[in-house]
Amino acid sequence: MVNFILNGEAMRALERFGIQIKKNNYLEASVYGVACLYALVEKQISDYLRPFHLTPAKFNALMVIKHIAKDKGLSQIEIGRRLIVTASNMTRLLDKLEKEGYIERFSQQGDRRVKLIKISQKGYTILDKAWPGYYDKISYIANLLDKGEQKHIVNLISKWCARLGESNNV
Repeated sequence: MVNFILNGEAMRALERFGIQIKKNNYLEASVYGVACLYALVEKQISDYLRPFHLTPAKFNALMVIKHIAKDKGLSQIEIGRRLIVTASNMTRLLDKLEKEGYIERFSQQGDRRVKLIKISQKGYTILDKAWPGYYDKISYIANLLDKGEQKHIVNLISKWCARLGESNNV
């Protein structure tokens, strides 16, 4: 086990958000710190996407549909699985995207009960407009850490996700 002590800058950053570490108890700080980081990143992304009338959820769904479904389409269940979204939330999200003209639903050949989702031309257009600035934004956020720190955090988060996914508590 690595003995790790947060430096003063890191401690102050967490304390600014009400996360305090007492007696080297990193339990709360690790979980709340990840939640805090998610909230800060999500706000930055939301603020960027707002002028495009997109939310991070809509943007991510469109990206999955564009890059995974391509021209063949993707089932709602598969999109939800990739985005880690419940079926009811996925239905609402796709209903909004369809109403806004960003996606189209088609019956699967051979099984009309299964609806496949494809991105529309309007969906392609909005992603083409939003992508360059979105990529700049996530690059800026990631590059607040140096490459070694980025690699380290990817390894830690991957390990944490794998262990949590394997546990019976998920």
